[in-house]
Amino acid sequence: MIWRTVGYPLVLLFISLSVLVPRAAWGERMLSKVALANDYYVKTQYNEAAQIYQQLVDGGSENGYLYYNLGNAYLRLGKTGPAILNYVRAKRFLPRDESLDANLRHAILKTEDQLEPPSPSGAGALFFWTENFTQTEHLVFLGIINLVFWSVLAVWHVRRSGFWNMARNSMLALLFISALSAGVKIGLESGNQPGVILAPKIDVKSDMGAGNVTLFQLYEGSVVSVIKKEKDWFQIQLNDGKKGWAQKSFIGT
Repeated sequence: MIWRTVGYPLVLLFISLSVLVPRAAWGERMLSKVALANDYYVKTQYNEAAQIYQQLVDGGSENGYLYYNLGNAYLRLGKTGPAILNYVRAKRFLPRDESLDANLRHAILKTEDQLEPPSPSGAGALFFWTENFTQTEHLVFLGIINLVFWSVLAVWHVRRSGFWNMARNSMLALLFISALSAGVKIGLESGNQPGVILAPKIDVKSDMGAGNVTLFQLYEGSVVSVIKKEKDWFQIQLNDGKKGWAQKSFIGT
């Protein structure tokens, strides 16, 4: 699965950073770092490539292809936990990327628990299509529908016919659904978030504190849902509903 995605995403990363991201934000130095990391990756110097990609991430750079390439580099290095973490991060920006999905599945199969990312529930399950679009795409679509609705409404005021009545009502319904979808997407991304176990093995406790009862154990690369944050602890939940507390330092988000 990996070999199909080695060259292609590297090119897309360079294009997306040089075209979509303002040059003032990145600058020539940032672009040169990306190009150098890409070159290291192509030459199979994965450790050097990962170091540069990680420096960019640690510096506050957020880009789907950056996370994706960092995940690829970590996977090549045998660091399954960090690889899955960065694939999960990339999904937020690249929800429909088939190569990313394939590499994420491939990495999960390498883990002990083979836990998939948390499944949508509640409003996320009801508005299932929100998972396939980014928050920005939702907001842009909402803006376009809003503009079209008011344009149709303006015409309806002048030409009140059966066709324009139907067009007005249809656009109003679409505007309502689009607004709800955008709201659900924003709520999902600001609420529970996925986390990835980065330690070789952790004990999940019944409450905060190392002295509490161990409910179950998880291994590196397991994907969980972080549902609560308290001090140095995360309350996590699995897809099967099991909950517990784990030390924050063991989980990447």
